[in-house]
Amino acid sequence: MMKETTSGRRPAPRDLLVVFVTCTFAALWLGEASIAQAQSSWQPLSTMPEARFGAASAVVDETLYLFGGYGSGVKSSNHVWAFDPAKDQWRRLQDMPSSITHMNAVVDGRTVWIAGGFKDGYPGTAIDEVWKYDVDEDFFVAAPSLPGPRAGGGLALVGRSLHYIGGLMKDRDTDSADHWVLDLDATGDSVEWKSAAAMPAPRNQFATVTYTGKIYVLGGQFHHDSTSGKPPLDQARVDIYDPATDSWSPGPELPLPHSHAEGSTFVHDGRIFMIGGRSVNNVEAAAWVLSTVGEWSPLGELPGPSLGPAARIIDGRLVVAGGASSGLEPEATVWAQTMNR
Repeated sequence: MMKETTSGRRPAPRDLLVVFVTCTFAALWLGEASIAQAQSSWQPLSTMPEARFGAASAVVDETLYLFGGYGSGVKSSNHVWAFDPAKDQWRRLQDMPSSITHMNAVVDGRTVWIAGGFKDGYPGTAIDEVWKYDVDEDFFVAAPSLPGPRAGGGLALVGRSLHYIGGLMKDRDTDSADHWVLDLDATGDSVEWKSAAAMPAPRNQFATVTYTGKIYVLGGQFHHDSTSGKPPLDQARVDIYDPATDSWSPGPELPLPHSHAEGSTFVHDGRIFMIGGRSVNNVEAAAWVLSTVGEWSPLGELPGPSLGPAARIIDGRLVVAGGASSGLEPEATVWAQTMNR
């Protein structure tokens, strides 16, 4: 027999439902929140040979690769570095053919793809260049150019289709809605970028990942170098592209308007991670994870704010390299934190 409450009445079925739902969601939230609580303290690793922020990043064979980005004095770089966290060692690789910023990298087996970006310093020029880097040969090869110059757009791979979405046009301020697709298995005259469903809210400097067979476009900003003198507008919206239907749908909004985390947003163990970046013109130290119940939860905080760092989980550790803590001056620090779950 159910025990009576202190008021002398039995709990109604509706009361039990409320308690059940509340406890269920609390358990789910605490399960994700415990991710942050379970982390070890941050440990410093070997500093980068060159300070850098805004570099494109990729992981192959538990090695973190950094391409381009900004160095000291907001000068774009064509340097490529590989970092092995297990050995705590950096090594210099073949230079990129161009000095580029405002791009992200995509891994296809033993090949890393890079498309678009701003070339040759600040403010730089938007380009249509596309490059593929052979990890084993340490060599760059030119690929079919984008249909037009773009920078700060998103590159993603779904199956054998490479997608380039949005970004800035040549004036460095107009956001493009264009969405182009390259079939990596095409041959002959069919090797060209083709149009797909346009981005629903054109913007730039958003994070881009492929997750459950779809493309997630996360955050970003409206405009860049506005002639009105107004700062860019960071966004919290998330848009999801489904290649099966060539259509877009809204995704779970970010906790805050967010941008400048292109090289530090990634998928690991079935979840999306976003590390550092900027929110409403404030450099962030926060790290977030999109939980299995479709909600963003705090993962913890970096040792300090970081704009445009490179980050990945490698061999059970979250590795964060470079970034800028304030202003546009890059840092060379590298931190690692063991992930207990």
